[in-house]
Parts: sequence; C-alpha cells; structure tokens
Amino acid sequence: MPMHDTPKYSPHLHCIYDEPAPTGHIGRGTHYSVVQALSWRSEKGELRQQAAVQNVAIIWDEDHDERIIPCVEALLMAGLLHAVSMIGERKGGVTIVFNSMSAARLSDNQKRVYREEVTRVINDVVAAKHEDSWSITFGEMTDTPSLRSTGRGIFHQSLIQDGDVQKIETYVRNINYLWDIDG
Repeated sequence: MPMHDTPKYSPHLHCIYDEPAPTGHIGRGTHYSVVQALSWRSEKGELRQQAAVQNVAIIWDEDHDERIIPCVEALLMAGLLHAVSMIGERKGGVTIVFNSMSAARLSDNQKRVYREEVTRVINDVVAAKHEDSWSITFGEMTDTPSLRSTGRGIFHQSLIQDGDVQKIETYVRNINYLWDIDG
C-alpha cells in the first residue's frame, strides 16, 4: 500500500492522517487530522516507566486554523496531553475532549485542577503567540447527546457547528473507532 505524505505540523507531533480541507457535509467545513505523541503519563496522570504512543484528533473547521498546533504542543510539553482525545478550534474557542479512561479515573477535584491547568497553558500560548484570547470548553468522550435533555450542555456542538446532533455524535465516534483516540 503506498504511503501518503502528511504535513509536518510540529516537530513534536507526528501526523498520521490529514484532511487538508472539508470532506463530506458536516458542520461548517469540518474535517480532521490525527497526530501521535509520546505520553509519559497514564490516564490518571501518573508517570509511566515507559512512554506510550497516544493518538489525538484535531478537529478543524473551514479555515483549518493551525494556531491550535502550538496549544497542542504546549499541552504535550506540560505533561497535560495524556487525558486528551480530541481538540478543536472554532470561532475563537477551543474544545478539549477528555478520553473516557481519564474521565472515569480522575476525581471531580482532579478534573477541576486539570481543566484549570489546561486553560492556563492554552491562554498563555494564545496570548504570547497570537495576542488573542480564546474561550475553552471541556467535554468527555463518555458524553452523549441524550444529556441535552437534562439541561447539561455537550461538547459536540462546541467542537462541530451542525444542527444534527446525531450526525455529530456519529462523526466523533467514527474518528475514535478508526484511530483509537480514546485509548
């Protein structure tokens, strides 16, 4: 099978799949890339004796805004990428999606501390590199559209702008199944 060239978004992240432009009809030009990184932390954030390879999906909207890459790099360098399965930037906002193992194994207090640290790291990068600020939304791979009926917001609509919640859910789950991003 021939290998296809993928872009080099970062010297610290290996791109294993890339859609450079929208594919299909979901959201406002939604498409994605998958990057690999070495993780020295477990799903609970504990140091490992040996690094593990981690896949992370980057969800792009129509403008394929690569300003998200320094944020992903900063999370990697800060030892915070281990809990992330997806990250996306849309209209000046970042959505971070916890993998289900981290979501299940971290206490509510640990999640709060983690979210605060991720927010600080991303805000530092965005302010320093882009002289901007972005809002940050968190979700978990275990979230489902049915939670919407309880009044609780779901990350899917922050990640992908589309009125069809089931389509968004299917898209997110398919990326996970194809690339094992949920660990």
